[in-house]
Amino acid sequence: MSLLSMPFLIINFGGEMIYVLEQRLHAQNIPKDKSNKVLQDVTRAMFSPKFIQELMKPQEIYSPSSTREIFDRLAHSSIMRLSESSMDKLYDLMTMGFKYQLVSCTHPRELAEVTLNHLDAIRTAVSTSDSTVEQVDAAIAQFVKLCKELSSAEFAQIRQTLAAFFQDKRIKVSLFLQDNIQNPDGTIALTKGGPIPNDATLEAPGAIRYYENGSVTATEKFDSPLTGTIGEQLAGDVYDPKARDSKLGKNLYTIDRKKPDAKKTPAAKPSSTASSTTTSTQKLKENKGSAVPELNALRELIGGGGANDFKITNLFGDESGGDGAGAKNRDIVINKVERATLLGGIEEEFSKLGGDSSAKDLGDLYDEIAGN
Repeated sequence: MSLLSMPFLIINFGGEMIYVLEQRLHAQNIPKDKSNKVLQDVTRAMFSPKFIQELMKPQEIYSPSSTREIFDRLAHSSIMRLSESSMDKLYDLMTMGFKYQLVSCTHPRELAEVTLNHLDAIRTAVSTSDSTVEQVDAAIAQFVKLCKELSSAEFAQIRQTLAAFFQDKRIKVSLFLQDNIQNPDGTIALTKGGPIPNDATLEAPGAIRYYENGSVTATEKFDSPLTGTIGEQLAGDVYDPKARDSKLGKNLYTIDRKKPDAKKTPAAKPSSTASSTTTSTQKLKENKGSAVPELNALRELIGGGGANDFKITNLFGDESGGDGAGAKNRDIVINKVERATLLGGIEEEFSKLGGDSSAKDLGDLYDEIAGN
């Protein structure tokens, strides 16, 4: 088990939270000033210097119930108040979003790219607040420093630790089923082939080399099951947003993003039968006692909301098949939203501050984040 998994878990979960909140606040017609304040407040809490300092320390990965409590606190560190059922669905979407990205990584080091894509997106979402952007930039610098000190073996250990965290998490999400990145049973759909990861030690399968005294004496070629499905080796720069290879970690909830390269038959429509899976809230209540000790370090560093709070009883509207306290259906329905629509709100905020309303650079950055 890696002692350096927590930054990858919390930051990527935080990125998925921002994506979902941004989409759902827009769908709920929450005024732009309140929506922007929610995103900025949550981001400030998540990237406060003390919280990031504690997060970067070597430590065992938190249990699912402890992690859920952190994000309960983060979600309510703003003026927004979510119902328990809405928080359940939000956390489930965060869980399955990051699980898909983790499982889809073709190389352990791709985890760094996934996390940096999330960080870049968070930075864009709060770009109208200079102080919040400074906090995100400071976190990016610390995360990059950490990644540059890690070997491929250490990245592999982090991925293994995160994979164990997500074991048996199979909540079905309509968007993922439609895009064929999730199977009807809730497992993540994997694809074969693709480009060779950016690692000088890797090459396409199809050669057998014979060695004698440390030297190659003969080489045989063969057709592997992956012949014809492997692309050229990637050669991007992990730390340059414009040259980064991986698209994982970018917004899954925009209509005009690039879909995953998956050649699969359409996923079957999920059953409407209520699942017997225990809800996130039930699990949290059952394990709350064991969660308290390890939460002392991080949870207590997160502040609460302020004046002018507003409550959202149902963040997911009528899309989620019922949002009452007794709802047990684990199939989550969430729609995509036009990227230009989300960007329009940011441009409007810039115009209020006297900036360039066209926000050309911001638009270019958002294109990269959304996968174009």
